[in-house]
Amino acid sequence: MEDGKNDGDAVAAEENRRKALVALEARAHALLSKQLWTAGLFSEAEAELAHAIALAPNDAWRIRQAIMLPSVPESRRQIDDLRARMEERLRALLTEDLHVANPVKEIDWTCFLLAYHGEHGNGPLHRLFHQVCSKATPDLDWQAPHVSEPRAPGPIRVGFVSWFFCDHTIARLFTGLIERLDADSFDICAFAIEGSDAYLRQAGMRGKRIVTLPADLSEARLRIAGERLDVLVYLDLGMDPFTLFLAHARLAATQAVLWGHPDTTGLPSIDVFLSSDAMEPEEGETHYGEKLIRLPGIGSWVRRPDIPSAAPAPGDYGLPEGVLLYLCPQTPQKFHPDFDAVIRRILTEAPSAHLVLTAGWTGPLMQAVRGRILGPAPELAERIHILGPQDRPRFIGLMRLADVMLDPPHYSGGHTTLEAFACGTPVVTWPGRHMRARHTFGFYRLLGIEDCIARDLDHYVEIALAIGRDRQRRDELSRRIAAASHVLYEDEMALRAFEAFLWAVGNR
Repeated sequence: MEDGKNDGDAVAAEENRRKALVALEARAHALLSKQLWTAGLFSEAEAELAHAIALAPNDAWRIRQAIMLPSVPESRRQIDDLRARMEERLRALLTEDLHVANPVKEIDWTCFLLAYHGEHGNGPLHRLFHQVCSKATPDLDWQAPHVSEPRAPGPIRVGFVSWFFCDHTIARLFTGLIERLDADSFDICAFAIEGSDAYLRQAGMRGKRIVTLPADLSEARLRIAGERLDVLVYLDLGMDPFTLFLAHARLAATQAVLWGHPDTTGLPSIDVFLSSDAMEPEEGETHYGEKLIRLPGIGSWVRRPDIPSAAPAPGDYGLPEGVLLYLCPQTPQKFHPDFDAVIRRILTEAPSAHLVLTAGWTGPLMQAVRGRILGPAPELAERIHILGPQDRPRFIGLMRLADVMLDPPHYSGGHTTLEAFACGTPVVTWPGRHMRARHTFGFYRLLGIEDCIARDLDHYVEIALAIGRDRQRRDELSRRIAAASHVLYEDEMALRAFEAFLWAVGNR
């Protein structure tokens, strides 16, 4: 009897060991999948994640698999196919019994790449994703107790949240707006995720409180709820899983998002999308599930960028001398396949032209962009340059050096264009259907300059070539842009309109 028991224990121990090894192998494949995706190897990443799921079925990984998209799609057809597949997979998941304990750590993914596709139907896909996540983790849709209570007397309590309170475009676009708010009229709290509060503490947050949130969803919700906010404003939603899953919760009577990630959120808990009136098309209200509030100007308060006094030379960046430099210093996901033919035409029709791209951690992805552009035209290879990471002075210096900047169709430059205009650098743009394709267009509207606004992509090429070939025209345009650009920076009207919004919703 004793021997039989020992044999049974040994078998059970061996089975547990086998299961542990399989689980460990599955996690290794899931981790490798994310690394391959980051390197731009989408098919390989998909295969590794599928292998992980086959070894150890996991609802979080299946949700991640449903929304996985390439940062650099191969073609418009691939975009269409993958979007259709995403919808099909999400709808299938909605019919199942799902369980995810910690969506931030386990799903660890968002649908942010939808915004770069130049398509109209992002809202339904975002909503499907959030419905799946709420089903898998019902606790996501938590509500702070004070929200259902009468508003406490005293100043309007306003909170701001972002994962990117650091040296990031989001902080550069919106920290000034928070700094300039009237601290005598509002009780203002900025929430930084642990490890990134140093940036805020060095900013001019006089009269505002800075609260560090733990990188734990439940604890962060309780910390924010403890502030009994009237209004909670996210600077961006969709680019990181932590704040996106945090935004499922109702932590204030009114919850809004600024245009840091310019796409509807699909979240019923977000009431208002705060945008720039200059960028929004006439029918902009139809592009959001949230109520659209159009702020004047650029919809924020941004300091004029510091421009290095000394003009750089091409050799400072390892670029050739005496050539026409077109610059597109945008992230790889902004390079829609529709842009490839535009770039090839410019380089083909202007034999002296070179294209300069920039990349930091996205080096492999930018190489994928370059490869896609060169596919039908390998002879252009020596005229497309990818520069490595640049600090801010060198990045802005590169804009001073460029003859013309190219704005990607479907997802325009934001703060980068503001830096370019401070340098007087002309930026060619084609305003698309959605606000995210109209940032540069909106800035030009405020400047009263239309020379670089294209009617379509053929006209875009014509403008880029004409400005590049005509130095006198280019210099005159540069002077006009530099002279008018002051209207884009330190906009008190946008600040006052934002305060009026906070007053209106905070006093309900």
